Amino acid sequence: MNGRAVIRLGAGVAGIVMSLMLQTAHAGEAEWKILNDQVVPHLMGGAIKQAEQFARQAVAEAEKTFGPNHRNTESSLAHLALVLRFQKHFEESEKNYRRALMIRERALGAAHPSTALMVSNLAEVLQAQHKYAEAEKLQRRVLPIFEKAHGVDPKTATALNNLGTNLQMQERYKEAEPYLRRALAMKEKTLGAEHLGVAHTLTNLSEVCDALGRKDEAAKYRARAEAIHAQVAAEAKPAAKSGL
Repeated sequence: MNGRAVIRLGAGVAGIVMSLMLQTAHAGEAEWKILNDQVVPHLMGGAIKQAEQFARQAVAEAEKTFGPNHRNTESSLAHLALVLRFQKHFEESEKNYRRALMIRERALGAAHPSTALMVSNLAEVLQAQHKYAEAEKLQRRVLPIFEKAHGVDPKTATALNNLGTNLQMQERYKEAEPYLRRALAMKEKTLGAEHLGVAHTLTNLSEVCDALGRKDEAAKYRARAEAIHAQVAAEAKPAAKSGL
């Protein structure tokens, strides 16, 4: 066999190997997508353990097929973090959010609204673990990004409410109040006065007013929140009876 034949043979083998690698990658991508797409529907359907199983398998498949720093791996890490958060496994949820955030921040930049959303999720998990100072730092990072990107919007209102709630939990009531008032006004404007999200902020604001000694004002906000909850519950009963 001459040198040219050896070269042609080597090129042919390399082509076969490359083709097999591409086929394997394609198969892995398809398998990952099937697993990843199962997580949220199972979670929303209440099948949390199944959602966790799919999420863990999706992370493993993504790391194997795409590598640890790929955006598809980020997606699966974020799904797993969400499922763990639902189960109140906050420490493990935090670890997965941090990994996902590192990938997203590298891909999109620190000031991108999508990065800020991931930061907000991480902050909520930290707050659930009473890591208030670190959560506050992240929430203060998120708020101006959301204000610039979304303006008067439920996302911005949620960021305001989250920061206000954090300050409330730290017993910094005077600082918390303006954030909660802004959140309430924005939620009423974007969601409607009878939305459950409005009731949530009303409850927080009533607790802050109570702590500041403004009992009558606190009672007014609490009564509004209770009325919204009662109305939502009443509207849900006919739907439940009809099987909707």
